[in-house]
Amino acid sequence: MFTHHPLLIQYLQMMQRSFDCAVQIEAIHGAPAVCWNAGRPSKAPFNAAEFESALNAIYSRNIGYFPTFTNHLVNENDLADPIANTILQSIARRPDLNGVIVTSELLSKYVSDRFPALRQIASVTKVTYEHGAGNVGYYRELGRRFHRFVVDPDDSRNPQLMDQLDRQKTEIMVNENCVADCPSRAHHYDTYARWQKAPDSVERQIVREEVNSIVANCHSPFRLNRQGEHRRSCNLAPAELKAIYAMGFRHFKLQGRADDPYSFAYDLVRFTCEPEFVSPLMFKSICSWLERVLARIHN
Repeated sequence: MFTHHPLLIQYLQMMQRSFDCAVQIEAIHGAPAVCWNAGRPSKAPFNAAEFESALNAIYSRNIGYFPTFTNHLVNENDLADPIANTILQSIARRPDLNGVIVTSELLSKYVSDRFPALRQIASVTKVTYEHGAGNVGYYRELGRRFHRFVVDPDDSRNPQLMDQLDRQKTEIMVNENCVADCPSRAHHYDTYARWQKAPDSVERQIVREEVNSIVANCHSPFRLNRQGEHRRSCNLAPAELKAIYAMGFRHFKLQGRADDPYSFAYDLVRFTCEPEFVSPLMFKSICSWLERVLARIHN
């Protein structure tokens, strides 16, 4: 939402029209440029009319919306953010479809007090920020308190740990681009959270430079480590995803709101439709559609 939802809707229409297939998507996530957002920085503006139109478009396909209100630095003053509260009030009219992704306990309580029917998902940033990775007891406590929780990307490749988690409570991110066992993940999330809350352009630029420095020096999966070996990303390989599915897990999540539309489209089709014939065909179709859209914008 606020970045790729037109592409998603176009994809769903193409799949329905070409293959009579209703792709099973429970909800989409994302947020405009509000201080409650985190996980990824957002520059997306908010337009109330366009937001309601987008909601109606996904509601018509029985898809909900979970805003990424995952900033762990939210304070009491931030709770009055007018745009974030407008979004809450809007999605609270459809608690059967919608919910909120949270990290902050303060914000979680605020949402619960105002709109108790809205489901809450504990964000992967919460797991990272609270050092819960690898801790089965921690995940079980999140499962007791939240509708679901997003498991740490490194833990999703640990079958012994995964086998101890509640299948109905666990949500698995399948295409996290961060390098496996990334030492900078918590620092990334913290810097993004600070950037989203930066009150003026000067402070925001300072934090932006820090973000760029972190990314430039991160242990990218496309680089060699000191031993000259390639390090993998947290993207799940097909065999890994099939193994997790065979264990009974059914809640999977695609990241991508900060990706360019072509990267997002690639992950969308490769994880949601048949890989040999349909996936490459749909990716080509989506790319052609994107080219036409961009041409109209430039003209």
